[in-house]
Amino acid sequence: MKSSTRERTNTLTFGCLILLFLLQPFAKVHSQNKEGFSLKNKEVVKIEGKDYVLLRGELTVPEDRSKPDSRVLIIPVQIIRAFGENAAEPIFWLDGGPGASNILSIEKIASASPSKLLTNHDFVCIGYRGVDGTTVLKSRKINKSFKGLHHKMLSDESLNNVEAKIKAYCSSLKKDGIDINQYTILNVIDDLDYARQLLGYAKINLLSASYGTRVALLYSYRYPLVIRRTIMIGACPPGYFLTRQEQAENIINYYDSLYKVSSGMEYKGSIKDAMQRAFDNLPRRWATFRLDADKIKAGTAGVLYARGSAVWAFNAYFKAANEGDFSELYMLQKIFEMSNKAIIGDVYAKTVSADWENTIDLPTREQFRNSSTLLGNNISAIYGSTAHAWSIKSIPDEYKKCRVSEDEVLVISGDLDFRTPADITNRELMPFLKNGKHIVLKNMSHSDILLNVMKSQDFLYQYFESGIVDESLIRSVPVLDLTSQSRLGKVKIFVAGLIM
Repeated sequence: MKSSTRERTNTLTFGCLILLFLLQPFAKVHSQNKEGFSLKNKEVVKIEGKDYVLLRGELTVPEDRSKPDSRVLIIPVQIIRAFGENAAEPIFWLDGGPGASNILSIEKIASASPSKLLTNHDFVCIGYRGVDGTTVLKSRKINKSFKGLHHKMLSDESLNNVEAKIKAYCSSLKKDGIDINQYTILNVIDDLDYARQLLGYAKINLLSASYGTRVALLYSYRYPLVIRRTIMIGACPPGYFLTRQEQAENIINYYDSLYKVSSGMEYKGSIKDAMQRAFDNLPRRWATFRLDADKIKAGTAGVLYARGSAVWAFNAYFKAANEGDFSELYMLQKIFEMSNKAIIGDVYAKTVSADWENTIDLPTREQFRNSSTLLGNNISAIYGSTAHAWSIKSIPDEYKKCRVSEDEVLVISGDLDFRTPADITNRELMPFLKNGKHIVLKNMSHSDILLNVMKSQDFLYQYFESGIVDESLIRSVPVLDLTSQSRLGKVKIFVAGLIM
């Protein structure tokens, strides 16, 4: 009998020790009735041949922190623990968007070969409210409406349809008790810092990309004492969530300057001239499919995010202008139609609340449609023309403009990036970063800089450890090859048009 009692006592003690071990990194866990952090799963994952502890949990937060009886949101949390003991400040990941998740898959993390970075830093992903977790601002009807009616993406009828879908969706959210005013960037940042506190981190590093760089910037304004170092890949300063038509035009001009001095080109003339001739002679249909110039322009803007796809698009315009073959321009149209998968309510919530004083001051539809540039405002014209339908309170003015900061910040741009151009970063952001450094990577566009920086783990490790910026550690890319002749066959494009 005494032996059995002793065994039960030992078992209970051992169980308590296991529980204490699991919760040890999270000493400040609060009650789960209303808010706090709960650890859901602990497992071991293998990355580059090493075993790492992966923690998955949930952050429970009120939708509206000013109301004691607020709706509750559950937001996912993912942490890869540092391999070594006595780890330094963790690295909080802030992904692009808005309208995209902040929880990276383990496969995606592993593809960056992060063992060097994980030697001394936890890697932390906290979900973005509005995208990750229990309340997702998703509307397939709004997404679908972006395709336009009767093959005219920017017609009044099409834009009216987008507005109607937005208003109907907002009404449904209100009916469900969801307060869209609680889905701004500042709400996201408050979630992030609440998680930081619960996880027991005194200070953190921020590794951010595109939209995530705005989150990082405003995080530093809202909680200036908790950030050690920040990397911004493709920085998005206040006022630049939506691209402006001159951004794409400037990059096309730059590509054109490279094209004109390249040898071995199949076609003569300039990229801009070929694009203009293609639009001037755009037929009503290719094969059996209707063509929409505005959709083609939007698809072209989309492929400018990566240099390889940009070169393919330019060759498609040369082919249309010189051979009368518009098959690949139709493919650009389909790329736009198939790529609008963002959590659209989150895009509106973050953009409208952060970048505009009020939607009354926005350009009119006609102003958005009228353009002297090749690609015009395309997708930005839809968002800008319909923003007033998304009724949301603006964030405070002090978060809608840059302010002087003493934080250590490294900003990384690409010379081919039209989405977050280096010249806008230099003009609008860098004068305010007193301890900021800005490097511009050659031959890289928006997606290229993210891919190559994330795969340059020695570079990231050195900066987060010591603040040293050594560009030689960034993985280089070959000089841009403008002679690339990768093409899609007409049969493949036709079949794609039928099934997509």
